[in-house]
Amino acid sequence: MGTLFLSFVAFILALGLILLGLRFIFGLLNQIPWFAYLYMGLLIFLPVALFGSIFLIYFKRTKYHPSKIIRGISYSIFTTFLLAWAIFFVLDLRTFFTRFSFEISKYHSYEMIFLIANVGAIFLIGIMQALSTEKEKDWMEKANAR
Repeated sequence: MGTLFLSFVAFILALGLILLGLRFIFGLLNQIPWFAYLYMGLLIFLPVALFGSIFLIYFKRTKYHPSKIIRGISYSIFTTFLLAWAIFFVLDLRTFFTRFSFEISKYHSYEMIFLIANVGAIFLIGIMQALSTEKEKDWMEKANAR
């Protein structure tokens, strides 16, 4: 019982120290100007890296899809969104270097409609590709086939 209590107290202390350390690190943002630029630069790269990698992975996987129509639709949507991400990334970099702002709403990559469209496109293409392939056999059908 004592070990359990001491483990709980140690966990609470460790969590408090981590939060205190994070407060100190984020307090440095106002004191060190280059750290603020680094932080905002990482925030600009984050959505491009995330959605760009998702679209590129889907783009490579679409190559082996059996339906040519779905493959063509997927390629056109992927190309459109990848070009949009490239354009918005260049515009965001231009905004970052000309008019640096801590407000994330000033950057095009964080527009809500654009982000919703990207997530919707990922789900739409995933559903289209899943419904246009043949049904995968489950473990019971594989066992019966043997």
